[in-house]
Amino acid sequence: MFTRPAAKSFYLVAGRTILIEAFDEWIQRAVSEIFSGWFFTLVPPSINADPNATIRIHRVLELPIIPPGLKSFEITCDGTCFTDENRYYLKFENALVGFGSEMHVDFRIAKRYDCSSSGFVQLLSQALSPALRRSGVFEIHSAGVLPPESESTIMIAGASGCGKSTLTAQLANLGWSYLSDDILLLAEVDEELRLQAFRRFFALTRDTLAAVGLATMKSEQVSHLKQRITPQDHFRRAPVEQSKAAAIVFPTITRQGKSQMTALTAGETMRRLLRLCPWASYDKGTSLEHLRVLGRLANSAIGFELLAGTDMLNDSNLTAHMFLNITGKNF
Repeated sequence: MFTRPAAKSFYLVAGRTILIEAFDEWIQRAVSEIFSGWFFTLVPPSINADPNATIRIHRVLELPIIPPGLKSFEITCDGTCFTDENRYYLKFENALVGFGSEMHVDFRIAKRYDCSSSGFVQLLSQALSPALRRSGVFEIHSAGVLPPESESTIMIAGASGCGKSTLTAQLANLGWSYLSDDILLLAEVDEELRLQAFRRFFALTRDTLAAVGLATMKSEQVSHLKQRITPQDHFRRAPVEQSKAAAIVFPTITRQGKSQMTALTAGETMRRLLRLCPWASYDKGTSLEHLRVLGRLANSAIGFELLAGTDMLNDSNLTAHMFLNITGKNF
């Protein structure tokens, strides 16, 4: 039996339009509250929007049964992906995300979460990512900072724990402009490769807050490890919503005293980007476009490996000096 959604909401992100079909009012309120903390713009009902992709969100008593005989592999958030490389099912404890070659994603959830809880936010992100990819928008685990007087971004790319947020907070606290401390969106806008900020807040550990002298900042809990802060309330610069990439720094925190920065070839940069973007290979429906855009980024932005020692992590001015040293190479 066909069921009409309780509400339809159109959001503009990175030049694309995402339609959210919510099949009850709780879902609509939860999504609206979460998106208000991201760089997603609600399109007024008076505007006749044509979506690039759709996410259909249902609350169900029981999750559907996944077809048998599919390959499986583990994914983030303690989930498992089941696939025949035409259809994909992302199975979590209380949720199922399904997508394929169509321009829509089905998200079914069998538990009523607190709409602001990190659990629900993570599950919604798992449904959003394939919808964005089907719109030509690709996530990268990367922070983004802009040196003084520059309109181009230095990306700080890497998995959790590599130092993205610490380095970003150090530089933002010195007056550098910034896009994000954790996730950037990559898309072609008017044939130009652009970086788009994803969320409006920073999520910083207590150690990071203390390391950059921000331990007394007003914040709220975003997870058991991190505090959520609104950066423009504390840093001198307002966030930059969109920019182009000029350099990519791949940091690793070491136990060494002295930090080192080494330039990478375009091939080395591409290999590191692929490790951060596994869905460029997994999601066959979008992999060609995903790989092409990542290749364009690797060839247009010079890459660097950063071994971040204790000297850098304890001295924001040294971080700024090392980052400024690379700007002359590609800015």
